[in-house]
Amino acid sequence: MNNIIKVEIRLMFLQIGPIETQFERYTADIAIEARWLATPNFLSSINEHDRYILSCGHAVRLLNYRDDENNWYPQLIIMNTNVDPDNQHIRYSLRKDRINGLYYMREHRLVKGFFYSPFNFHHFPHDIQELRISFGSSESGTKIKLEAASDIASGINTQAFISLHEWILYEHVESCIRKVKGFSFQTDEDGELDVPGHEKERSILTISCHVARRSKYMFWNGYWISFIMTIIGFAAFSITADNTNQRLGVAFTLILTHIAFRWTICVSHLTPPIAYLTALDKYSIGSMFFVILLGAWHAIIGSLLFTYNWQSTPDPSNYWLWIDRYILFTFAGIYIIAHIILIIWFLIVPFGLRRKMQLKDKIYRESLPQCSTITYSS
Repeated sequence: MNNIIKVEIRLMFLQIGPIETQFERYTADIAIEARWLATPNFLSSINEHDRYILSCGHAVRLLNYRDDENNWYPQLIIMNTNVDPDNQHIRYSLRKDRINGLYYMREHRLVKGFFYSPFNFHHFPHDIQELRISFGSSESGTKIKLEAASDIASGINTQAFISLHEWILYEHVESCIRKVKGFSFQTDEDGELDVPGHEKERSILTISCHVARRSKYMFWNGYWISFIMTIIGFAAFSITADNTNQRLGVAFTLILTHIAFRWTICVSHLTPPIAYLTALDKYSIGSMFFVILLGAWHAIIGSLLFTYNWQSTPDPSNYWLWIDRYILFTFAGIYIIAHIILIIWFLIVPFGLRRKMQLKDKIYRESLPQCSTITYSS
């Protein structure tokens, strides 16, 4: 365990956007800095001029660091991007830490391209998405340990966010480390075969920020239109129950309209083909099912009136008229209660997550005076 090299990574999101949720990816410019303790052998090879620069608190640029096979570097891999490592601008430097006096090697990278991140659409269109950058290493887990930098926090350039009209960008940056088992194949350097329970672990460091969708567009063009179409279904009760064809005509027209609306708005280009229903999907399907229930009742009462040769005349003493009105009040009550529950769920779950993100932003801003901003100099 003493031979494990700890590599600290910090990240600056220089620019984010656009975010393509249909393909679960986003475009970003990022600056990465990884640092690890310089080896005594490398420090002994530094000339006097570079030693003087280090003593003054400046960094020494190492132009040909990777050309020497004896020089160690973490072989970092950005696991969720399409940018080839050969197309990433990478440089190395050496600097003395002003706090602990230790010498650290630093690897700086500038990367621009697509980054893939698993999005969560359960609360769509009130969803909050996590924009991840995942780091791994070609080195074995017995040689390297990836960690988020603790002395200087990662950050975001919120002023360069492109998709402000569609998303809200939160200021805080989070990190997490997860362990994965070693590769299932064997190499000569491994010494002995991995056996169950003794597999080598590799650490994956993920640094992420969060964005929340601006949901007003989908509210007015999704929820509101579905609500209006369902409310119109209650107008069929103004037609006498014995006019079954007219009542069912209203119900069938609304069902077909719901189906067409769902495929044009709810099943939109904003989400990929996912195996679960979003919040808007559930509301749209629920509204469609409610209209189907209204149509089923119109068919039932129409059949009863036809079977017993009764008429639903607008007479206060008419038995069937009052049954029809009680059913109307029952459906209306169920519809109102369902929307009250929906509003409470919105306030607790989707909007509750947004309040949580805002609280994290507040904590992050309060911690800013205690840490510096990540800079990148070319």
